[in-house]
Amino acid sequence: MPEAAPTPSVKAFLVCDTVIHDRQTNKMSLIGVFHDLASTRFPAVHPALWLYANLTDAHGRYEFEVRLMDLHRSSVLGSGSHPAVDIPDPLLTREFSAQLRNVSFPSPGIYEFQLLANRALIGTKAIRVLQVDAQGRPVTEPSTPPPPTGGPP
Repeated sequence: MPEAAPTPSVKAFLVCDTVIHDRQTNKMSLIGVFHDLASTRFPAVHPALWLYANLTDAHGRYEFEVRLMDLHRSSVLGSGSHPAVDIPDPLLTREFSAQLRNVSFPSPGIYEFQLLANRALIGTKAIRVLQVDAQGRPVTEPSTPPPPTGGPP
């Protein structure tokens, strides 16, 4: 029975607007790394975003999967997988990127991209999705008290 592949170490797991792979230099450029999204209405659909992962300590055959989780509802909103990859040297750094289109967020809140290798969770990246008005100002929910103004009396 073959030995299980070791769990890779995630050095970076990011969400950005664009990933450019320069084939001549083999360098990746990440453009517009972000942690928050804003929308005036929900469900909100983000037309395109990229996920980038930088891994090391991998050796063997891996099946990678990405999930989008709604943390408030503890539900999977979507997932995708990559064809199996053989990584021959644990000292090498491997980079992966994937473009996601028309990503839907049902309501304001915290969402999480999860990176799995051979069905084991190896990395997460949270995204905060905010509701804003037409001028881009955050909309507070009625149950949330407004922030305090001024200093102590």
